[in-house]
Amino acid sequence: MSIGTELTSKWVIDGVLWSKEDGLPDGLTYPAFAHLMDTAAVCLALWDLHMSEGQQRTFTAGLGLDPDSGTDRERARSLLACWAGWHDIGKIGAYFQAKVRAVFAQLTGYSPLPAGARGVSHGEATQLYLAVRLPLYGYDGTGDGLPVAAPARRLAQLLGGHHGRIFPQPHRYLLRHPALVAGVLGDGRWEEQRLAHLVVVAQAVGAPDPPPALSVEAAVLAGEIVVLADWLASQRFFVVNQLEHLTGAWDPLRVVRHWERAVAAGPRLVEDAGLGLPVWKETPVS
Repeated sequence: MSIGTELTSKWVIDGVLWSKEDGLPDGLTYPAFAHLMDTAAVCLALWDLHMSEGQQRTFTAGLGLDPDSGTDRERARSLLACWAGWHDIGKIGAYFQAKVRAVFAQLTGYSPLPAGARGVSHGEATQLYLAVRLPLYGYDGTGDGLPVAAPARRLAQLLGGHHGRIFPQPHRYLLRHPALVAGVLGDGRWEEQRLAHLVVVAQAVGAPDPPPALSVEAAVLAGEIVVLADWLASQRFFVVNQLEHLTGAWDPLRVVRHWERAVAAGPRLVEDAGLGLPVWKETPVS
């Protein structure tokens, strides 16, 4: 899988936007796009090396796809990796970015949050953003009439809860007025960059079409794998190693090269964590 140069030119990623800074050397920060891509790449490796065939089939069927179809299973794999890569999209906003003032001062063209706007955690910000953005991206936001059952709402909620806290569904009035969400998270260039990161991650994993459904069983599996992928991709030694390739002058092709490195590194991270397929020991019947 690769990302075309035309894509990276159209959706210019701002490499100053950061995702991680704890424990990094010399006050450096790790770019948001890099962590999103790392997590998506690790998720692909988890599907290949850690998820059993039964889990893959359960997940695929829970998306309303055919678990007996190789094409549908591959689509399910890409969707899961895409969602893993979207888990921290809520970090692209003034409230989170301002936590490292030195980096925030380097950002140009971004508006501050409106006076009096309440700050939200990046998990809740992820849920708010995806709850209004996913229907525009083709995800069903209505379902059977219960917003929590609609794939867009359920996916937004499970990704927003990737640190263990599940946030309530946003008020329906907020969902009907996406501009209000942009007002909470930051509009203008903030909104442009959230969308750019969303699209580039999706394209990296093959731009899978939204699924027709998202069952509770599939959502639980997705939540577990996303958390695991995030944990593996957040290990300090891995982040520091990836960061070494991100110093120097910025150019859009860096996004492409980083994705290729992340995909190559994913299997080793999974294997080193001892996360192979479960093996059942046969117990003799006495």
